[in-house]
Amino acid sequence: MRLHNRLIKSLYSVQSIARFRYLGVGSTILYVLMLTLLCMLPVFVLFLYNLVSENDSMRNFESFGLNPDQMQNFASTLDGIFPIIIAVIYIVMYVLFSGILFSGASLLAGILNLITKILGKRISYRHLWVLSCYSITFPSVVLTILFMINLHIPNSFFWFWIVAFLVSVLAITKTPQKK
Repeated sequence: MRLHNRLIKSLYSVQSIARFRYLGVGSTILYVLMLTLLCMLPVFVLFLYNLVSENDSMRNFESFGLNPDQMQNFASTLDGIFPIIIAVIYIVMYVLFSGILFSGASLLAGILNLITKILGKRISYRHLWVLSCYSITFPSVVLTILFMINLHIPNSFFWFWIVAFLVSVLAITKTPQKK
């Protein structure tokens, strides 16, 4: 199944997420990297838009004790290497967020391993890891949309993993019992 089809199905179908557990680890890694890219792209575009727009966004930095005129002078001296700096920052953010998603999915799979024992299901850690990687799709997309409309939720990192956990548990309940 293609990556975009898995993305769409992971947004609304826990039964599909339960079936995705049989997909390969390499395909799942590629999926998480694509998900990270898709969620970071609108954030990056919004950042660039605010950077080049003619509004008084630089005035917001006065509350931190920074002089906007000095900041603009400094930015004009970096004019030639500015695109390189932005690209490096974006790549570092991409690697960091991908790492957070992979480590969180690994931790979530470990927690789900305990939940499967409670529910009487027998699912391997590998399958739980793949399942948890697809379970982070919904909270990732929702938080990206909320960020884009400038709506910030307190403790969003905590709520992200709670929603991913709930989606994962629902997916586990959709898996058939082993005979």
